[in-house]
Amino acid sequence: MKHIIQETIIRYRAEDLADWKVGKKEAWLSGPLPTHVANQPKYHFGEYYVLSHFKAARWSGHRFYALGTWEPTNEKIAAGRADIAKCFSHERLSAFRQARTQIGRSDGKGESDLFLFMDQGQTLFLEVKKGGDRLSEAQLQCMAQIKAILGSEVGVVYLATFGQQYKPKRFELDLTSYVGRRLDD
Repeated sequence: MKHIIQETIIRYRAEDLADWKVGKKEAWLSGPLPTHVANQPKYHFGEYYVLSHFKAARWSGHRFYALGTWEPTNEKIAAGRADIAKCFSHERLSAFRQARTQIGRSDGKGESDLFLFMDQGQTLFLEVKKGGDRLSEAQLQCMAQIKAILGSEVGVVYLATFGQQYKPKRFELDLTSYVGRRLDD
């Protein structure tokens, strides 16, 4: 079974990225600054920008989470891991973890940048790209497994500045063999 993903473009002002880089993150982060953001001040803009965009549309979610059992004591992923356990049955998570282990990916490599959910039960995993970033084989493979085994929606968001010319890409996921490819090559 095949599943097509049409990349979504979200635009931002160049000033937003400049503000982020000098520490003005309040527009996208509420509460205390997460340690991983404080320690890497120029990173994570895209993920948090997209996360705030979806939160404005009534989604809840996490930049850091774990679908697998790796790093069981990592505080950074604890809240995301707890919400994963609420959104997916133990059986589905076990099947997903087994499939990841069978292909040598039980360490979380390839998992999407964002995990989002709604109170009504909808779930969404998003890969965020900016500049020359491209989806890796591991990311496409994981998205196919998420869609096929967990039954969650998956997507790709490209961040572009206002005025930037960008043509959204399309991707095909094979939900049987867990492979994916870009259709526009």
